[in-house]
Amino acid sequence: MSGESYNNAYSVLENRRLAMRAKYFAKQDEINNKVPMVAVITDEINHLGSSYTLAVLGKNKAEADKLRREMDRLDDERTKLLKENGFTKKDLEMEYFCPVCKDTGFVNGRTCQCMKEEITRQRQKFLTVLSPAPQADFETFNLDMYSKNAREMSNGMMVVPYTHMKRIYEYCLAYANHFTTDNKSLLMLGSAGLGKTHLACAIANVVMASGYTVMYSSSQSLFSKIEQARFTDEDVISDILNCDLFILDDLGAESMTNYSLSVLYNIVNTRMISKKPCIYTSNITSQAALQKRYGEK
Repeated sequence: MSGESYNNAYSVLENRRLAMRAKYFAKQDEINNKVPMVAVITDEINHLGSSYTLAVLGKNKAEADKLRREMDRLDDERTKLLKENGFTKKDLEMEYFCPVCKDTGFVNGRTCQCMKEEITRQRQKFLTVLSPAPQADFETFNLDMYSKNAREMSNGMMVVPYTHMKRIYEYCLAYANHFTTDNKSLLMLGSAGLGKTHLACAIANVVMASGYTVMYSSSQSLFSKIEQARFTDEDVISDILNCDLFILDDLGAESMTNYSLSVLYNIVNTRMISKKPCIYTSNITSQAALQKRYGEK
């Protein structure tokens, strides 16, 4: 996995590791200054430990048992000294924020769960920075704002906004709760202020909490980056193409050029071929108008 979120997560783990090491060495200095004998005993235990290992390997049981008893005696003496001076035996051990991977982020060549969770947090920060509704969730989506009176749509159909939005809400909730990378892509069209961004971000938060990678961008932000940087930062486009779910919000609000349009085609087509779901929202109210702006593709 590449990208800014991964690098930031790795930096967080590295800072944790350095902080825990600094804490450990500070504690050792405190113990050694207050109870110097502890370090002397520790050195003796380590020396006996080497001899004990040789005795075990040499199958000299009598010698190994003798050394083990002496090591236990010294350990008891050290524990007593520590307790008398306000310390514990655990103070001699290195602590880790994540004892599973020892703050490296990896276990047996695989990404540790703590690293995965931190990557998710970093992506959440990315969403928070860019999204107009970073804390959006399904619980705060207010269906009462929609009228319960039937209205005639432009196509002549009579629709009750409340019932219609309740159906959309329930679909989005199920989409998020049962998300897999096999999910279909979604296209949300409608006038501004209907809750499209809120629902898209609510889906993003649920999906990220399940451990999937999500990328969010408004169309204005995305196409601005395309024009300004021409995507010289390959990590950005790589994350968009490879994340589990990509959300492109407010499609149609951006200034479009031939180059940015070609990049949009690349994103859409690549993810479609890879069968990776996307969520698109737009204030353009019909697919025909959307097709007119972006072409048949």
